Amino acid sequence: MDSSRSPGGDPRARRAASYNALVTRPRCIAITGLNTFLGQRLAERLLAQPDAPRVVGIDLRRPLRLEGQVSFRRVDLTHPTADGEVASVLSDERVDVLVHCAFRSSPTADREYDHELETIGSLHVMHACSAAKVPRLVIASSTMLYGPRATNPNFLSEEHALVGHPHAHCIQNRVEAEKLLGEWAPRHPDVEVCVLRHCWVMGPSYVDHVVRYFERPVIPVVLGYDPLLQFIHEDDLLRSFERAALEHHVGVFNVVGRGVLPLSTLLALAGKRALPLPAPLLHRLANVPSQGQTGDLPEGFFDYLRYLWVADGERGWHAFGEPVYTTKEAWISFVSSRRLQRFR
Repeated sequence: MDSSRSPGGDPRARRAASYNALVTRPRCIAITGLNTFLGQRLAERLLAQPDAPRVVGIDLRRPLRLEGQVSFRRVDLTHPTADGEVASVLSDERVDVLVHCAFRSSPTADREYDHELETIGSLHVMHACSAAKVPRLVIASSTMLYGPRATNPNFLSEEHALVGHPHAHCIQNRVEAEKLLGEWAPRHPDVEVCVLRHCWVMGPSYVDHVVRYFERPVIPVVLGYDPLLQFIHEDDLLRSFERAALEHHVGVFNVVGRGVLPLSTLLALAGKRALPLPAPLLHRLANVPSQGQTGDLPEGFFDYLRYLWVADGERGWHAFGEPVYTTKEAWISFVSSRRLQRFR
């Protein structure tokens, strides 16, 4: 997707404006990946709106916490006919907005299935949107797609190339999905496309492989490196997706908290002990992310704790509002919640 132009200057946005005037307040919003943290919590926020839209969930399993609140459709995005199945759902339900968040929160050792779900599944979703003439498509992405590199600038803008990481297969899947989106979007100017690239998420409820790593009392780190990190609080993340679903926002947006902190400072704030190890030794530890657990070589995780990859959030803050939590506050929210859990 061409993110070199601001949303307001994007000719696709101008051409789509009149067509999409009817969905300024969408009547029906569909969410792929309903059974993910983002899918469930976004659905709950949308349903809590004063003039709540209907919510349609698309996934393999219906979350029990949403039983009776959403219209659920079971679709396997890895199936060859998924595009037609999703298109039928979108047409039958008269969906105004599709939020696509059917992505892995943590990589698995099944690299082939992950690729079918994240890359091919995203292509199915795009084809379904065009077939069903859905006016707005919101896609979850990640600032990890920029890739950790020693040569990165201090802050990466939305125009920065997506280089990913050769040993992080889920990241490469999403890089490929965004490339496919970049080819698809210009051919479908009647669809508003909004891509939200968020950084690592912290908070009292969110869990993925990054959170689980930082839950340890002793954190193995790469000897000789102290990278700057940034976080987004789960509430600020959800608010951005909520506004993207309900409002006109065309283009690519980094979704990050304000401020960055060195890894050493974050660990000190949490009262956690760092265990600096040479990279070759760190990669051999059995209890840290390994190829058997993630399907990736350890570099696919630890390079993000070694090199710079922080993103510029100005465009996202302008579109979706100032985040309530800074990077430091999001981290403290995560740390405090884990401490309280010990006493329950």
